[in-house]
Amino acid sequence: MYEPADHSDTFDVDRSCELTILEMAGEAGIAPAVLYADVDAGILVTEYLRGKPWQESDLESSENIEALAKLLQLVHALPLCCSRVDLTGSAEKYEAYLKKYHGLHAFASTCVRIVSESPIHESVACCHNDIVAANIIDSGALKLIDWEYARDNDPLFDLASAIGFHNLDEGRQQMLLSAYAGGTNSELKERLAKQVRVFDAIQWLWLATRHLVSPHREQARRLEELQMRIR
Repeated sequence: MYEPADHSDTFDVDRSCELTILEMAGEAGIAPAVLYADVDAGILVTEYLRGKPWQESDLESSENIEALAKLLQLVHALPLCCSRVDLTGSAEKYEAYLKKYHGLHAFASTCVRIVSESPIHESVACCHNDIVAANIIDSGALKLIDWEYARDNDPLFDLASAIGFHNLDEGRQQMLLSAYAGGTNSELKERLAKQVRVFDAIQWLWLATRHLVSPHREQARRLEELQMRIR
């Protein structure tokens, strides 16, 4: 979700890493199978998944929240790819792009600070890093598409992306965390809250770059909403 329409290098996408993780995820039954790939030529062909793409409303169901938690457990059980996502580097690239536009750059610096000052947790897993409803396909079992941002990361960032992108309320946040971790405690809640804040900052930066390319009222409203939440 992080790649602005006219700046494809803003997020450091590693196609070789993507292919490796996607192949492992396909073998684990949580992603479409890779049918053909040529990284140098920029070609990736995967199985077409027949099923229902989730919508935001699917996250209102406690049963679906629990199913998502189980899916994330399977994602995080994949072997490490030994390439950690660089959120600070990505945030700084967004900021550099937004420097051309004074009205957006001031808050971009705040977002970069939030991302760069976030503590790096010792718990690392192979992560999808873009857990939004549109990337979840119910084909009898839940599977994920769009693995281009998959790298090693704090596994709670995957939970945070679903929470932050879809504005999950406190009850659903705790339900997701409890189902994923087998219970909650104050340390886990605080760690998740920090990851949600990091995701919100990245989300604002991503959306701001999109807004420059294709502005519209709903996007502007979302930027204002995120800015109020991040402060």
